Amino acid sequence: MSDSDQEQRRYPYFGVPPARQPRPASCVPTLRGKRVVLSTPEGFVYDMRAISELQRGPSGEEVVIVSEEDYYRWMFTHQPPRSKSFPAHLVWIE
Repeated sequence: MSDSDQEQRRYPYFGVPPARQPRPASCVPTLRGKRVVLSTPEGFVYDMRAISELQRGPSGEEVVIVSEEDYYRWMFTHQPPRSKSFPAHLVWIE
């Protein structure tokens, strides 16, 4: 029995879901609540969520982001999140 046959038996319904291709934040119509990945000089930062749509800042387009933990605290307790503006061209949607 081949490895692919064994794989199909482990996942009998649809198989393994396809990998998602990250999309630029500027190409997504609604951002609020979506998981985002930040591109920074130190590398990619995961486990982030957008807390707003794209906003126009003094230096161009920006998106306000927050950690996933702060996002859920905001949603459940209405405690204002610690937000940070980040250039939209460096924000990717998972």
